[in-house]
Amino acid sequence: MSFSSKLGWLAAAAGLALAAGSAGCTTQAFCFDDCDSGSSTGTSSSSGTGGTGGEGGCLFGCGGTGGTAGEGGAGGSGGCVPSDSGVEECNGKDDDCNGKVDDLPDWSTPEACGTCANNCYQVLLNTDPDTIACTPSADPGNTDGTCTGNCAVDYYDLDPSAPGCEYYCVSGGADDSLCNNKDDDCDGIKDEDVDLCTSTTDCGKCGRTCVVLHGTPACTSSAEPGQACNDGNTQCVIQSCEPGFYDLDGSYATGCEYQCNITNGGVEICGDSLDNDCDGKIDDADDLSGDMQLGQDCYGDPNGECATPAHLGKTICQGHKVVCAGPNVLVENQNPELCNSLDDDCDGIVDDSPTDAGKACGVSNIFPCAFGTQQCQNGALVCVGNIDPKPEMCDGEDNDCDGTIDKTNGSPPPDAVGACDVPPNPPAGATTPCKAGTKACVGGAIVCQNSVKPAAGVQDGCNIDANCDGALTNQPDKQTDVNNCGMCGKSCYTGAVHSTWSCAAGACQFKGCEPGYYDLNNDQKCEYDCDFISAQETCNGLDDDCDGQIDENVIAPLPTQVCGVSPSATKAECTTGVNVACVMGAWKCTFPATVCTGAAPNYCTGTPELCDNYDNDCDGVQNENVANWNKPCNSDDALPPPGHGACRTQGKYECDGTTAVKCSATPANCASLPGGCEEKCDGLDNDCDGAADEPYSKKGSNAAYYVKPAVTKLGAQNKWIMTFEASRPNATAVVPGTGNGFWTSAPTGSTLDKTPACSVQGKIPWFNVTPREVEDVCAAAGGTVCSTADWQAAARTPAPDACLWGYAPLSACKTGFVANVKYCNLGFSYDFSPDVGTQNGLLVTGDTVNLKNCWVDWTGQTNPQVYDMTGNLREITKSATNTYPLLGGAFNTQAESGAQSDFTFYTVDQNFQFFDTGFRCCFAANPG
Repeated sequence: MSFSSKLGWLAAAAGLALAAGSAGCTTQAFCFDDCDSGSSTGTSSSSGTGGTGGEGGCLFGCGGTGGTAGEGGAGGSGGCVPSDSGVEECNGKDDDCNGKVDDLPDWSTPEACGTCANNCYQVLLNTDPDTIACTPSADPGNTDGTCTGNCAVDYYDLDPSAPGCEYYCVSGGADDSLCNNKDDDCDGIKDEDVDLCTSTTDCGKCGRTCVVLHGTPACTSSAEPGQACNDGNTQCVIQSCEPGFYDLDGSYATGCEYQCNITNGGVEICGDSLDNDCDGKIDDADDLSGDMQLGQDCYGDPNGECATPAHLGKTICQGHKVVCAGPNVLVENQNPELCNSLDDDCDGIVDDSPTDAGKACGVSNIFPCAFGTQQCQNGALVCVGNIDPKPEMCDGEDNDCDGTIDKTNGSPPPDAVGACDVPPNPPAGATTPCKAGTKACVGGAIVCQNSVKPAAGVQDGCNIDANCDGALTNQPDKQTDVNNCGMCGKSCYTGAVHSTWSCAAGACQFKGCEPGYYDLNNDQKCEYDCDFISAQETCNGLDDDCDGQIDENVIAPLPTQVCGVSPSATKAECTTGVNVACVMGAWKCTFPATVCTGAAPNYCTGTPELCDNYDNDCDGVQNENVANWNKPCNSDDALPPPGHGACRTQGKYECDGTTAVKCSATPANCASLPGGCEEKCDGLDNDCDGAADEPYSKKGSNAAYYVKPAVTKLGAQNKWIMTFEASRPNATAVVPGTGNGFWTSAPTGSTLDKTPACSVQGKIPWFNVTPREVEDVCAAAGGTVCSTADWQAAARTPAPDACLWGYAPLSACKTGFVANVKYCNLGFSYDFSPDVGTQNGLLVTGDTVNLKNCWVDWTGQTNPQVYDMTGNLREITKSATNTYPLLGGAFNTQAESGAQSDFTFYTVDQNFQFFDTGFRCCFAANPG
């Protein structure tokens, strides 16, 4: 029978009992449980009738004895009426009237296993009814037999001492090797087959999967014998790497991070830029002891001096290349090539382009001397092309190259000194016209001055040794003798002026002028005395080329040479616009009007400078008579702050007449600026209306734009608070800015700086401020110093929120900080450098990098995060006249309770100020 049929059997048994009673069967109805005991009275005698007995029987857990049926009249003839068709059943009756109650013929059925009290279907809970069976005992009817059977689906017998299957479990596998906090093999223990010590999917704890990049993972544990493996003593490691990958850093986190293929048999060599042994090091960064290329004798170059024994080296690895190295190693072009019959630069060519050749050589470069060039010839330097000085001679040249022609140390050359034209003595009784003279160098030729010598071709005259040869010979031919030309005593030189004559056919002929004299009018008289200086005329009032003209065709110099113009003057009015002319042997410079109006030769000295874009005094600087010309300027330089604000433009100062300048810049339109006309709290007039950082309560002339601070609305209240701690307009992420907050009145000795308060993220907040300043600066912003109640409302301190700190989200505001989860800039919860003690310091406003969830949660509002209500700076609030509680704690607060938003212990007056104290403003209308 199935389990359902067995249950049906029990129901059927009860139904039959009821049905029998209703049908009038003689068998009395049975009580199944808690039956009344019935009457136990009866008469008993040796011959009386049997006792009446109890009313009916009991199947399960019945109370009372029900009398002993018929026991009273054991000796009587009570009589027995068979029941249940005379088949004995476990019902407390003698169904077969054999005088025995419940003496079943078969004690091996599950319904009565050994005894009636042992019903296997009731004893074996959660057992498949189809498998329930009975093994009778050795004493059936008196001793219970043994019930057996298989557990029903999803039931298990874990307690052999108790009958039935007491453990419900849905099997998930043949063992418990899956780490899922379930009893997969239904043995009463969860996850007992999971190997937390070596499993790469559950290493130390369930779900920790070991994964190695490009490798195979393993799970290892440091647990002692008998100690369980857990998250603290078990870790993932790298078991092995895939071919071509290596673990160099020993870090499981990076896995087999190094991709490499073994080359050269794993022996590291130099020059291939490969990691041959895959240890992460290449060439000279690795051990190259196996590289046979290294340590060999070598030369830096196979040519020239590099390949001599004196420059022997050894091969090493350097820069991923095998190179020859050593203290004496030379490489190509290391040494310069010299003219020495050696290949100094090791390029394979001896004395090619030696560096010591090509230089100037020789004694002098003064004309006519000239420097030559050193050339390398047969391994030695030879000076080629030089013209060196010679002894000075009278030849019109500077032979000794000392800069003076035909002079040596101011004296005539040696060949132009001494007597000259010394005639021999005439014969006795004869006369001679000749007499000795003195040598002189004139015009590059040696001349004999003051000597008298015979004219060329002269013959002796009558008794006149005319040719001055000491003998009267060759008497003059009147046809050819210039002194006796045509007649005795007629001299062709009579009336001659520095001219040379000859006699031909008895007539005198003009042969030219003496040196230093010139015939300008062709009258055969050399009347023009002139010392030739140069073929090129210079402006000196002299006839340098002796042509009768002075200073013709001279080459004009530059204005910087003769006009007093500075070499740094480059403008046209000082260079190409200047006319330089030679007048009366001196240079005359003519400048454009207003330029260099002084006298020669220093024309430019004292010339007044004008602002006319000319360099009037040609000193290389123009318009220096006015300050700032051509210097940068701003469009609002002459205006009071803030001037043109962000619309300020830059230009340069330009001439305004000849004695003044003006700025070329004009203000821009703010709409053209990158940030538009939006007014920012930055100390600038962004909308260019003449007012900087104007608040909503005092808008400038451009009323569409004003500072709109970051504020947060306090829920349903018509109140707003600054989202960030107040900062100055010129504050940065590093400095707090400058300026006090007094606008209407200031203490004695203080100025009215009228510094606005900003609500901006990422700035060093305004600290060391007095409540008096806060009153003034918040009023100037169109608000007030926050009342204590308004500040606490912003911190969501009142019920129902009852926040104690400014931690987010809202659900986190009642409990203290949690490291790495929620913390503000308090002395104990934030450390600038955890490695070196504890450092406390101020952070920028709304710091979301160093702090975490440090803001009051106003989700649903614009700017829903009110930052730094806890920590950074204690904030000034006002509870009554001259009573200012400091709330929220600061960066140096050491107890979190001191930073609670309901902690109002610190109360100061209007003149209090301290480095850990700041503020924010509150508003009755939205300032943004």
